[in-house]
Amino acid sequence: MPGVVIHLKSKRLILILPIVAFIYESSLAPLWPNYFAAAQGPLPSNQASLANSIKVVDRLIADGSLLAARSKIETLLSVYPEDSTVALSAARLYQKMGLSAFAIMQYEKTRRAKPLLLEPWVALSKLHLENLSTELAVELARRAVQLDPSSRDARLALVSALLAEQSVKQAKVQADALAQRFPNDPEVDHALASVAQAFGENKKAIDLLVKAVEARPAEQAWQLELVDLYIANRDYERARSVLLSILLREPQSLDTLERLAHLDEFYLHEYMDARVCYRKILTILPDSASAQAGLDRCLVKQGDLALNLRNFIRRILNLPLGPIKDEEGVSDLLTPNTSYAAQ
Repeated sequence: MPGVVIHLKSKRLILILPIVAFIYESSLAPLWPNYFAAAQGPLPSNQASLANSIKVVDRLIADGSLLAARSKIETLLSVYPEDSTVALSAARLYQKMGLSAFAIMQYEKTRRAKPLLLEPWVALSKLHLENLSTELAVELARRAVQLDPSSRDARLALVSALLAEQSVKQAKVQADALAQRFPNDPEVDHALASVAQAFGENKKAIDLLVKAVEARPAEQAWQLELVDLYIANRDYERARSVLLSILLREPQSLDTLERLAHLDEFYLHEYMDARVCYRKILTILPDSASAQAGLDRCLVKQGDLALNLRNFIRRILNLPLGPIKDEEGVSDLLTPNTSYAAQ
């Protein structure tokens, strides 16, 4: 049999070769099957175990145990680095945790392995939009719509990306198509409200957003958008009512408390109420410099007779309330701009 002939001229080499062969058989050789198994994916006997492990991760995510889910999914990623099912589960978890860079990496891995799967295209569009990569978000959303023209999620992602790109007419075409196909859908109503807002149709946007919020009362982000619209329309009492309703469910929501404090201080000029909000913020976040500054401002404004007299006269004469140009802190206040056309 042809082979390699080794002329052993050293007795020391003759002794070493059996030792090397023993080390290979006892330690290195068993690793080769595992290496090939990882490269080729789980064996049929391991498929059921892997599926059960992913179900455990999904249950942990549903229960809100994100750190425990992350520990398990990263163990699976190390064992099955090229498995698209593991990558997809990891991407969902990372997206939920706000780890966009990790989520993008795993969604890209899934997209390369399963280019006809819709979810990675939609998720990547949203993630890149959050990262302000607007052109890429639009391109990914368009590809998602091409893959499945009937998909609600794909068209919703496209509407959001087009609005961010300020292609409002194209966004309206997509939103109108959604409205015809999915009437009375709160997600679609929210998209239609965003389009109306982009055209400066605040009244229509408010009606649509109220409808969406009634269908999804737990969507805090939508309620805060509604607050911004009410403030833009100088409907401060309704804005305050929405903020108070959020705080009934989530009394420690910092976003809500900050907005309520600003509303009371700058728009309604209710400095005592604003001070209460600023104190609550400091209870939750003792190092908040902005809350401490707000507290100090309101204390000064309470003692400003001229300012309080002016506010009193405006109420008596039923003049519109709102920020006063020379009022302390107004220059730092970001008044919501609700129209893309104005940008």
